[in-house]
Amino acid sequence: MSNNLFPKEETNYRALFGKLFSGLLNKFGTDYVSEIEDAIQNSFLKSLKIWKQNNVPSNKENWLFIVARNDVLNQIKRKKENNNFLVEKITNISSISNETDLRLQTIIFISALEKVSNQAKILFILKNIFGLNIAEISDSTLINQEAIYKSINRTKKTIQLEFKSNEIDLSSIKANKKDISIAEEIFYAVFNIGFDSFSENTESIVNKDLCLEAFALTKLLFSQYQTDSTSNLFALFCFHISRISAKVDNGKLISFFNQDRKKWNKELLNLGFHYLKKPKTVSKFYLEAVIISKYMSVKF
Repeated sequence: MSNNLFPKEETNYRALFGKLFSGLLNKFGTDYVSEIEDAIQNSFLKSLKIWKQNNVPSNKENWLFIVARNDVLNQIKRKKENNNFLVEKITNISSISNETDLRLQTIIFISALEKVSNQAKILFILKNIFGLNIAEISDSTLINQEAIYKSINRTKKTIQLEFKSNEIDLSSIKANKKDISIAEEIFYAVFNIGFDSFSENTESIVNKDLCLEAFALTKLLFSQYQTDSTSNLFALFCFHISRISAKVDNGKLISFFNQDRKKWNKELLNLGFHYLKKPKTVSKFYLEAVIISKYMSVKF
């Protein structure tokens, strides 16, 4: 797709955070979620200190994964837990390839948790898949930081209690209709948080990182399960993203009807119409996509 709305470097770290978390969760299991979180943060801090202009690894993703992996192993060793587990993991974990992206499977895994509320799932995923810190989540959701921190910790404990000492294979996870519906709601919420971000720390008003990652994962969800609801959600995202360049001018929000249509991305607009499908049962995604498509098609 030839558009310059989201430069690769700008979105790289958001996607990397989720890939690292999913990959390490798949290898170490749910008993070590806190260790994985700390290890990823430490790996990024180390990259800032070590990577210099002429000292950047050719494969940043593998470098970060190996550093984070070793950090988790060291944390477990310090706690003197399960030596047999450590030996097995050292031999099985080497690197993470560009094809290894378990973010969608991890989201489906979280979506299927029956003892966790949808809001709690969204907060957990915002932190561990989309790489937002507690302060950023608070700015985006208007939920106070203490409540977010407690919610994420409760979700971790729930996951650990439900899957304690059991290995999980995220790569084999398949979603049922309910899981897909919850994943769609999560992507919808994440995208809207990014698209309508009014944080003072978000210079452009729109958090493009969140929009792009929700967009990409929704497309992946549709490619795997081919549901009309996901197709219409993706169409809705296409319509919204196509006008991001016209939504803000000199740091000020421009209302829809006052936007310069020449700045709309025609390729994304056409893609939205391509994915817009009339479903057997009308959903809010379809209705919203139809409404915005009508307004974007009318000449003023």
